[in-house]
Amino acid sequence: MQSEGRRIHGLAAKARERGESVEAVKLAEDAMAVYQKEGDALGFAEALADQFLSLRHIFDKTGDRKYLLRAKHSAMVSVEIAEESGDKSALAIPYFNLAKAQESLDELQEAVSSYKKAVELIVSDPPAVHKVTERPAIVADFKVHLATCEYKQSFSTNKAGDESALERAEAALADLESHPDIEGYNQHVWVSGGHMRIAEMLREVNPVKAKEHLQKAKDIIDSDQRLTIRLSQWQKLAEKFQ
Repeated sequence: MQSEGRRIHGLAAKARERGESVEAVKLAEDAMAVYQKEGDALGFAEALADQFLSLRHIFDKTGDRKYLLRAKHSAMVSVEIAEESGDKSALAIPYFNLAKAQESLDELQEAVSSYKKAVELIVSDPPAVHKVTERPAIVADFKVHLATCEYKQSFSTNKAGDESALERAEAALADLESHPDIEGYNQHVWVSGGHMRIAEMLREVNPVKAKEHLQKAKDIIDSDQRLTIRLSQWQKLAEKFQ
């Protein structure tokens, strides 16, 4: 039987996917209050992780860095709570979200370290909520994020991106695209996001290839009307190419 915390948490996730980011943040707070009463520390950490996503979406809409800083600290607290639980299977997603916040704040060295930790954990101690058949695709998605961040870090230090990181990113994305057990919404979100990440990192060094990945992302987004948040993110990225 689903707990009340899980029910409210589910409403928060649905609000986030509809693009109702402020409502999603509020519902995540409500879920955390119930999780606290239920003694569900892992649920509390997961709600914080979800709140991170909604706060980052608000940052995307407003450009106000304060929301991004708040998102980062939500991710940090989520990691700390998961660590305190002693359950390693609770750690991969919080570390992954922390890495995304650090990357958004251009803390690239820290982000690479967090992404590596997330990849290690998603392989060795995957969350129990993920279906066994989904795990290879989830691992591939994590690896796309790690490799593209490594490329960005190398570019920031010597203005020449690490070609091996590009190869790893494209290989992980190809693995994600071809995975037979992930279809529909999740695959569209992850694959379009992967193409956008590669497009962004190549924008200055290889604009032709970057635009190819940008178009591939748009083709996926256009095929699924549910990807409203991804479309908004794509439009913001596309403006940088003009």
